[in-house]
Amino acid sequence: MNTDHARALELIRGAETATLQALSGDDGAAGEAHRLTAEAARLLEPITEAGPCQRKGCTNAVMQRATGRPRLYCGAVCQQAAYWARKADAA
Repeated sequence: MNTDHARALELIRGAETATLQALSGDDGAAGEAHRLTAEAARLLEPITEAGPCQRKGCTNAVMQRATGRPRLYCGAVCQQAAYWARKADAA
């Protein structure tokens, strides 16, 4: 079991507990159950390769989830480096 699946299972168990609390009359627990379920569903979405990283010189592949804004960079390091490169070009 990979870490995303283990985390999703943990979230689902928490959502189950929150659902039982909501059924017992806890008003805030229903929102918490929904939040936990949505986060677990996001973790279980398929991840596909979306193409190469947009930072000059990087050859890594960009991994994209099925939903959400398309990623341009392979990670935070490349995103930050591209930002500083754009900032230096503008000066």
